[in-house]
Amino acid sequence: MAMLTTQAVRPIVALVVLMIASLSAAFAQIDAKNWGKNTSGLTLLFYEGPRQKSAQGTILMYNLLGKGFPADVPYTLWQWKLDSEPKSVMQGVSFDQRGVLVCSGRPGFCKGAGLNDPINIQATAASGEPKRMAVVSSDGKVAGFAEAVPFPIEASDHNCKLSVVRTDSLASAVMVRAIGFAPNQRLTLTIRSGTEEASTDKTVDSQGNWSGVVSVPLSGPAKAAITVGPVIGQGCKLTVSFDAGAGSNHPL
Repeated sequence: MAMLTTQAVRPIVALVVLMIASLSAAFAQIDAKNWGKNTSGLTLLFYEGPRQKSAQGTILMYNLLGKGFPADVPYTLWQWKLDSEPKSVMQGVSFDQRGVLVCSGRPGFCKGAGLNDPINIQATAASGEPKRMAVVSSDGKVAGFAEAVPFPIEASDHNCKLSVVRTDSLASAVMVRAIGFAPNQRLTLTIRSGTEEASTDKTVDSQGNWSGVVSVPLSGPAKAAITVGPVIGQGCKLTVSFDAGAGSNHPL
């Protein structure tokens, strides 16, 4: 599907070259500890456009779609990249009648190429790297968060799913998520890197899910092949593999 534009022929403009509105109003500070805590009744999602191959890796194009956000309110757009703190990247954004994040061009709001110009976000990503954005009101009382993993590290078996998401660029620690298991089931989580191996026992919640940050055994700066699993339970057996260490974060 094509990217969302007010004119079908309008060129896509990357977020990195959009002008940031010069607004003097203070805006709420968002830190990593508060990241992901959506205001009740709000949803914020990535909408992905066609991918394009390049010498620098696959070019990813996104719009943000919001639901439940109060209308006619200027918000701040935030981004949280790996190995850094959350950072505000644009002020005065808002949502149009379709729920698309735009620069409306009205007084007090950011300006794009025209009225209600969709904000197009361009990025590249490594395997298991999350893309994280947030839309937050100036007082911090209205906040929506979105995450996309363009190249997921995951495996499925029956109703069970195991996935790994980088928490830093070299995957020295990863977020492991196991879903679809029997409620309160005990799982053994094993991570292997070469001859090194570490195992821990985990118990899924009443919904059959577990997630947590796990350190990856890296013996040196060189790139290493990492295996998580097998994770066995409720007729499921799941294993995922990925690279960690120097060079593992090359865009795909």
